[in-house]
Amino acid sequence: MDSPLLSPAKARQAAIQAKDWAYVNAWLNRQYSPNPVPPFERNENTLRTLLALAAANDAADDEATLLHQAREQTVESFKAREHQLVKQKEEILDTVELCLDDNAQRSLDDIAETAVNLNALGTETTDLSQSVIELTKEEFATREQLSRVETLRNHLERELEMLREQLDDLHSNPAYEAAADLPALTAEWTRSTKLLVAKVNEYQDKYTSLERNRQKGPTLQEIVAEEEHCTRLIDATRRLESQVRMFHDLPKDIRGARAKYKELELELGNLTQERDSMFENLVDG
Repeated sequence: MDSPLLSPAKARQAAIQAKDWAYVNAWLNRQYSPNPVPPFERNENTLRTLLALAAANDAADDEATLLHQAREQTVESFKAREHQLVKQKEEILDTVELCLDDNAQRSLDDIAETAVNLNALGTETTDLSQSVIELTKEEFATREQLSRVETLRNHLERELEMLREQLDDLHSNPAYEAAADLPALTAEWTRSTKLLVAKVNEYQDKYTSLERNRQKGPTLQEIVAEEEHCTRLIDATRRLESQVRMFHDLPKDIRGARAKYKELELELGNLTQERDSMFENLVDG
């Protein structure tokens, strides 16, 4: 196999491929900056694909740059044209103003002053009329506010007059005069208050000490509950004792007790029949 150093064609192809890889590497570094380019397989197919992608990307960038430059030139052109139009308008207005007589000059000044006072957007009839309407609305709202303020002021004046009358009554009515011994009473009340506060603090300390030193024991609620429980136990014990007394005369053994139970049951049946017959005889008689 021929070495690239011995074959001018292969050396030229290798140089072109190296130049293409340098172009691709530079493009990839720009795209992934500041991160490193991820590793990938380097072969001729990859190189052709990346070359096409880089070329398309650079073409798109060039197109975007040209479009941005065209937009900037268009904006600058519009600004220059607008500046020229403004300058022409100012020159025309200056020429018209120089051609006006005194009456026209005063009328122009009046229109400008009216527009300024009305805060209008322009000197057109529609702008001035709209400003007049807005001014009328503001005037009406201001009058309404003034009316409400006047009503409030009248109300406050009446309240102030009533307070003055009450103050005069307080100054002139003997019922509101302070007692001659009021300072002495105040001093006495202050001393009594201090004594009561001291007593309250003393009793509070004693109560806290008693609460801290008293022995632990059942509370009144616990004693009442225990008493009720004992009463229930006593009643239950009495009922059981009554039931036990009922079986006191029975024999100790189970067989004798059953025989005694049957005997008493037979006696109960005879007494029941005797009672029923006596009741029937009474009814027939």
